[in-house]
Amino acid sequence: MSTRALPPWTDVVKLHPDVEAGTLTEAVFAIDLGAIAAGDPNVPVVNRDPEAFFRATYLTADLRKLLEEVLAALAGKRGYNRVLKLRTPFGGGKSHTLAALLHAARAREALDSIPDGKGFARPKNVAVAVFDGEKFDARNGKEVDGGRTIRTMWGWLAWQIDPERAFPIVAQHDEDRVAPGGDVIRDVLTKGAGGRPVLILLDEVLKYMERAAAVAVLDSTLQRQAKDFFQNLTVEVSGSTNAALVYSLTWSAREALGNVALLAEIDKLAARVDQLREPVTGDEILPILQRRLLGAPPNPSVAMEVATAYQEVLTGMRRAHADSSAERKQAEEEGFLLRDRMRAAYPFHPALIDVMRERWTAVDGFQRTRGALRFLASCMYSLKKNGGAHLLLGPGDVPLNDVDVRVKMLKELGVQNDYDPVINADIEGPNARAKRIDERMARETPELTSVKPATRLATAILIYSFGGLRRQGADDVEPLPPGVTESELLAACVGPDLDNITATAVLAELRNTCLYLHYDGARYCFKKDPNITKLIEDAEQSVSREEAQAQGRGPVREKIKEMLDARLAAHHTAVVWPEKSQDIPDEDPRFLVAYLPLEFAGESKSDQERQAKEYLSKYGDRPRRYRNGLGLAIPDKKQIEALRRAVRYLLAIERVDAKKQQLRLTRDQLDQLKERKRTEEAAAEACLRDLYAEVWLPRVASGEIDIERVERGGRPLQATGIHERIMELLTSVGTPRVHGSVTPRKVAERVRLGEPVSPGESPVLGVKVSEVLDSFFRDIAPPRLESSNVVRKAIARGVAEGIFAYTSGSQPALGPNGKFQVARDKLVIGRTLAEDEVDFESGFIMVPAAIPEATPPPAPGPVPVRPEDLADTSGPHAEPVGGGTDPASVRGAPGPARQTTVRLKFKATRDQIFKAFPAIANLADKSNDGKVTLSVEGTSSEGFDSSWLRNAVEEPLQEADIERLPGEGQSE
Repeated sequence: MSTRALPPWTDVVKLHPDVEAGTLTEAVFAIDLGAIAAGDPNVPVVNRDPEAFFRATYLTADLRKLLEEVLAALAGKRGYNRVLKLRTPFGGGKSHTLAALLHAARAREALDSIPDGKGFARPKNVAVAVFDGEKFDARNGKEVDGGRTIRTMWGWLAWQIDPERAFPIVAQHDEDRVAPGGDVIRDVLTKGAGGRPVLILLDEVLKYMERAAAVAVLDSTLQRQAKDFFQNLTVEVSGSTNAALVYSLTWSAREALGNVALLAEIDKLAARVDQLREPVTGDEILPILQRRLLGAPPNPSVAMEVATAYQEVLTGMRRAHADSSAERKQAEEEGFLLRDRMRAAYPFHPALIDVMRERWTAVDGFQRTRGALRFLASCMYSLKKNGGAHLLLGPGDVPLNDVDVRVKMLKELGVQNDYDPVINADIEGPNARAKRIDERMARETPELTSVKPATRLATAILIYSFGGLRRQGADDVEPLPPGVTESELLAACVGPDLDNITATAVLAELRNTCLYLHYDGARYCFKKDPNITKLIEDAEQSVSREEAQAQGRGPVREKIKEMLDARLAAHHTAVVWPEKSQDIPDEDPRFLVAYLPLEFAGESKSDQERQAKEYLSKYGDRPRRYRNGLGLAIPDKKQIEALRRAVRYLLAIERVDAKKQQLRLTRDQLDQLKERKRTEEAAAEACLRDLYAEVWLPRVASGEIDIERVERGGRPLQATGIHERIMELLTSVGTPRVHGSVTPRKVAERVRLGEPVSPGESPVLGVKVSEVLDSFFRDIAPPRLESSNVVRKAIARGVAEGIFAYTSGSQPALGPNGKFQVARDKLVIGRTLAEDEVDFESGFIMVPAAIPEATPPPAPGPVPVRPEDLADTSGPHAEPVGGGTDPASVRGAPGPARQTTVRLKFKATRDQIFKAFPAIANLADKSNDGKVTLSVEGTSSEGFDSSWLRNAVEEPLQEADIERLPGEGQSE
């Protein structure tokens, strides 16, 4: 069915006769339980007559369960709870539930008039006693026929059970206002009832207890006596055979008249024997509203067509904003859920019901079920009578132009006339801002004449401006502030007749023009006080024009750079927004991060790579020397526009604040300005934190400089600072790219200490410390080091462990005997060398074999492999690329024949074995046939399980196609 063929709900929905006639009085919704129990003829028939009552009642799941339990208990059946507590929000269906129990007990046959009511138990001749704590006067009691005055709760309950049999049992207790004990209560329930089942309904107990505290009873109070009676009553009913007690408490401290302690105490009195029930939960409110307000169920085919039309529009909107296939799939699934809710709620938009149920209930005095019924009845009557209805009755379709609807809504919300100026100025007045926008849009696009998008959006915002959502998992804590986010608002207002693009544009215009519409950067909300938005928006437009005139290099860019500079000022290794390669220092033995400017994200991929390679390989006109000590932080395009927007508004706020005296801003407006500033600062801070989530590092590919991209992806980072997050990405996420330590073995390997640089050459016996430092920061190969201190620590450790010797001063010469000509007392080896003694200018390290000693040291050769060094897997030998210099090393005379066999024997844990694999693989690469021979021995005092050995060891080796040598693999 096309949009034009879909009718407004008023054309297809039959209203309840009283709703359509506008004669539905508040008494229909405000149930007086005591009056119903007394058969008061002034009670509306729909509440007074049992059959009429049940025909107008939707049996929720909990109400059905409650009826089943109470009627079964009254019928004497075992296994059912006899003491039940109703704890509901204000107006949450409590009185209606108690009335249902009263009618079911007194006229069980009335339940048979509805299909769901025929299967319940059928107790006979039930005595029903109702106590309405709101009506029963604690000081004066209640006068009954014959001039007698009943003074207490227990007296009034006994009188209703049987004035001839039950009341005399407690008559003196009633006269003295002293609570009867358990035995007396049991007699009332049994002898006093003459064996009849007894149903006791207690409503508004808390209100009665509050007033009873002011009535003295000897050395006690009536409240204390009433609490004692209440506790004893619950115990006796719980142990009875055919009695039941249902009592009500409010849901929260806010509704407990401020007496939180009394609420908790009453709740605790019956905690041992009662069971909690809530009569209306979740979407069960939907059929209740339909049953009470409609004359007949809606046509299911029309409801389905309308719901499907909304589903298609809203799903398309959400899919358009989805960034991944998972989000698009989620949009589809949410669309189906929305369709089902709309079909169940028709002709109401679920968003309108959710506002009243989830937000308006935070307003003191709003009654969740009763208030919703009254408000919706007035809306439906007005739209049916005056026209203007759309496909559904949603938050934006409330007819605020109807004074009666407006008064009823504001009365329910407790604000009376406070919002009349708001509605007149911005929504429905003769010259309202929303009306002006609608009139202009109707001239431009006639199809929107009946839609009135601005009025729809503004009305919906007003509906969302009262109460507030409760924080997830919260109970009685303060709710979130009132208002609605843009996504929530669009979901409530967009439909087959209004697309989200038009709605978004209209919303921006409302934000700019309305006098009372407040926007804090996240939520829209109408308030009684004029807003500061217009001033900010005007200033923001001015900032935007300046930025456009400066071609993106205006005040916004300057402010963002200023913010980055402030956050990175303490990090001397951070370079902010270099414009050319020489803006990034060279020959600085620290790992530097250059944060590229925002414009980089807008370049083409080829231009980005060209610029990045220039930064990484050049320093002005000459080749960059310390290429292995530089990374480029790349701005995330997704964050840039949100950052620019937040900064534009921050600048606008600063300009408005600078003119606050000239503009004569009020204290409230200044508070709004500060609140808006905090919101924009938080938004900017969030964007800055995630602005850089990728680092480009230099690498060598086919002898040329290439780029290695290190991306965060979906991995969370723990750090909060910008530079700290980048360094966490490089040092702790995935494979570390930058290291804070290096082993002496890696130092020797890096400069080929003890090895020939090329085949046939003499081994390198010594090297300047400056060349060690240069090799790590110059030659593009792992490991990259955080700073020169890492090299200092590694050399100091290598000297202490005897891996190489250290001397400083003038570079020693190598004698003909292959020993360096240096005084022995100037050499340090095998003892502690302070890190600050390692001199990068004059320091020199040499292999032990080249130390001038009387006892010849071992023949020069590769530095022995030590087990603890095998854990260093930070990379292969460095290979200089274009522009590198030969190591400033000293080679000795040709040594003895090269070692042809390497044997290693060490103990290792699982983790050490894993880390040692690269070393073993390197040895295999250089060995004959590319293979090494491994002999592995594991010993277990408890013995190895044969099945485990086969599955965990032998089969994986077979799957790896490992060649087993004869005689190997034997077990003992």
